[in-house]
Amino acid sequence: MDEAISPGTAAARGIHNVIRLGPLPLGRKAGYAAGQLVDLVVNSMLNVFVLFYVTAVCGLPGGLAGLALGAGLIIDAVMDPLIGSLSDGWRSRFGRRVPFMLISLIPLILTFNLMFALPSTLGNTALFLWLMLLSVSLRISLSVFTLPYQALGAEISDDYAERSSIAAWRWGIGILGTVAVIGLGYGVFLRGPGGVSHRAAYLLLTFTLSGLLLVGALIATWVGLATRERQHETIVPKEALHVRLFSEITEVFRNRTFRILFFSSLLLNIASGVSQALALHVGTFFWQLNSGQLQAVSLAVVVGLVLGAPLAGSISTRIEKRTMLLLGMIGGAICQAVPVSLQLLGWLHLVGGARTGVLVFFAVGTGLTFAISAIAFLSIIPDAADEHEHLFGTRREGLYFAGWSFATKSASGAGVLIAGVVLQLIRFPPHLAEQGAAAAALPPQTIMWLGFVGGPGAALISVVGIVVVSRYNLNKWGHARIMKDLTARRVW
Repeated sequence: MDEAISPGTAAARGIHNVIRLGPLPLGRKAGYAAGQLVDLVVNSMLNVFVLFYVTAVCGLPGGLAGLALGAGLIIDAVMDPLIGSLSDGWRSRFGRRVPFMLISLIPLILTFNLMFALPSTLGNTALFLWLMLLSVSLRISLSVFTLPYQALGAEISDDYAERSSIAAWRWGIGILGTVAVIGLGYGVFLRGPGGVSHRAAYLLLTFTLSGLLLVGALIATWVGLATRERQHETIVPKEALHVRLFSEITEVFRNRTFRILFFSSLLLNIASGVSQALALHVGTFFWQLNSGQLQAVSLAVVVGLVLGAPLAGSISTRIEKRTMLLLGMIGGAICQAVPVSLQLLGWLHLVGGARTGVLVFFAVGTGLTFAISAIAFLSIIPDAADEHEHLFGTRREGLYFAGWSFATKSASGAGVLIAGVVLQLIRFPPHLAEQGAAAAALPPQTIMWLGFVGGPGAALISVVGIVVVSRYNLNKWGHARIMKDLTARRVW
């Protein structure tokens, strides 16, 4: 880049356009992708362990646990548009994304560890309030990192196919965070008979994981600084944040593509949130799996998530992103519904290793299809942001990813809340993990409802999301026309 050219001139804007249309060097692509470890380490730990830890280990009633954890997600989701808009309009010599990524790290790591170090001396009311405070603080800290980080990925390339590659790399490296959570959780800190009920082991696990997410965050931050020539120029807003935010949110919802992506991701993640929040309960009490079998099924999901990254990268070069998204969502709904449905209908006459093998097969499918869906979504959002600039003349990467984040988090929060309420309604007893193997003798009706809600019940919600996604119609030819127009506008 010619340093003598002012960033605000037409010549400089033309150079930036050419750079963004070129491929991102592999080292920087992988370095940027390392930042996804932050999101997937924290969310995997929360999705896999937190509801079980809070209810079965710490003894908080399911309804209160679901409310506290769900409130954290929902309050954070409301904050996401503010964070996204603030990041879009920020100006500093380090760019508009990196400062937010850096300031989030200390509160993020602190609250992540405190979440799994709940005091044993608190009563239910105090424990509920403390858990809610930690949940809100952790989720907001995570958003202050992830929203600018995701928007940065949308800025560093304008190429339709390259964006799919960046999304696949981000997912592929980020999923190592999930591997670490499952491997270190079930294989090291929570291993052995009754390992998931060892209260003190959870803090040792999160402390270890904190080192991994910190390394990923710092590498991604360095790449953010090193790719400033590829990032869009900040246009300083004319109005204060509290004045402009409502009009900006209204503007993005005027885009039909944004509405489709928002509501489909909302439904998909409600289904996923219910299924994930109840997964350990369903595995332990519906399928009656031991710690080793639970680890095998959980690792199978991770294997699917890992395989999904290269598969999605390959698929995206052959079919439209919309088709890839539909295939992922349909496959995911099938994998959610089939095994529990077969068991409830009495058609799965398998025990021991054979039944575990069937669950592992569908678990791989669940991870694979979810990875394809997520990568498709992450690849589509930058295209939708380009369409938004084409229609409205403004760039809203931060708000677009805030919309995605709002949908996923509020939906996941709703999923956790639904799961907690379900546990309350079916009279699932607290402190069950501390009572030993005999506690597995739950009433048959309680076991049946656990399986139904965590399996086919969640899949029905996914089906509605599939119907919404089918209305998305921006393809690569339409995007090429948009980029031709935008390139001409940005130069002149």
